[in-house]
Amino acid sequence: MDQGDAARRVRLVREALVLVAASAEEQREWVSRAGVGVDEIALMFDDVWRLGEGLVPGLRAIDEVFEEMSDDRTVDHWSVVALAEDAGWERARVLAREILGR
Repeated sequence: MDQGDAARRVRLVREALVLVAASAEEQREWVSRAGVGVDEIALMFDDVWRLGEGLVPGLRAIDEVFEEMSDDRTVDHWSVVALAEDAGWERARVLAREILGR
């Protein structure tokens, strides 16, 4: 992998992290503008986190939070209301902010 490829991968991961780290209100606005479901935030992160694995420490922890949320069928983690009220979303935000802060 050359430096350009690594930089491109880190940029894509960073874009996904910025969205995961965004406030619930900013995420709601993004979902509305994009015309997609809330789960698209996690799906977008899932599409790119492996690109940064080894380059950006801590990504797996966010993926594990989203996996737990997907496996838990007792609560609707993928609603607009859940963005502000769900503990999983808050954990994912905190982890993403920590990674971005490094």
